[in-house]
Amino acid sequence: MTIENLSDENGLYLTPFLNVFHDGSYAGFQEGSAASTQLEAIAEEGQVGAEIERINGLGIGAQTAVATGPQGFGSQPGQPPVLDAGEVTTFVIELDPSDNRYYSFLSMVIPSNDTFVGNGNPLAYELFDDQGAFTNLSEILVDANDIWDGGTEENDGLGAAFSAAGGTATDTVGGVVTQSGVDFLFGQPTVAGFVVDGNDVGRALASISFEEVAPIPLPAALPLLLAGLGAMGLTSRRRT
Repeated sequence: MTIENLSDENGLYLTPFLNVFHDGSYAGFQEGSAASTQLEAIAEEGQVGAEIERINGLGIGAQTAVATGPQGFGSQPGQPPVLDAGEVTTFVIELDPSDNRYYSFLSMVIPSNDTFVGNGNPLAYELFDDQGAFTNLSEILVDANDIWDGGTEENDGLGAAFSAAGGTATDTVGGVVTQSGVDFLFGQPTVAGFVVDGNDVGRALASISFEEVAPIPLPAALPLLLAGLGAMGLTSRRRT
């Protein structure tokens, strides 16, 4: 699985990307409903731990994987391993076609107050068909349809995590709604030392792609070798 931040150098960053592989019954949020405390932690701080704990307690056999930037925020030692503009991260995960048939994702958009990307429809992305075969799911482009306002803070940049604007955040009480673009983030200063340049932000924020990896076969001679070692061990024990 490969995730790429499609912004140019001074574009938008993404916090550690939470990937959820499930049976179709998992939903990280519902449009129009208030954000859960777990989703609020992602949308405001980029923290995915509480949501992973919630998923593990659902009893649905879902698997999670957190994709991080290979260099970290601003590429400086000790900074959070977020997905910098232009960065690509790849990982391999073993999935069960029944329990992990569908795919969902969540990640905070930096440097917002509570803007995040994710898919509200748990059945939107099918990885395996009802026979358990890989669907060769085409590339997912995370665009305006996948950008959401968590409804938990005012979008004024004040007190926002990863922002250098300072100030104090203003809490709000509202439902999760579609965010109409990210223009309000242009010109916002980040703690990485740059100001978001609208020219570096494209129509799509990220791409997600999948590739089926065949199991690595054992070398032809390995079973014979293991059998031989086993026989040697048995002979040794008998002699003892």
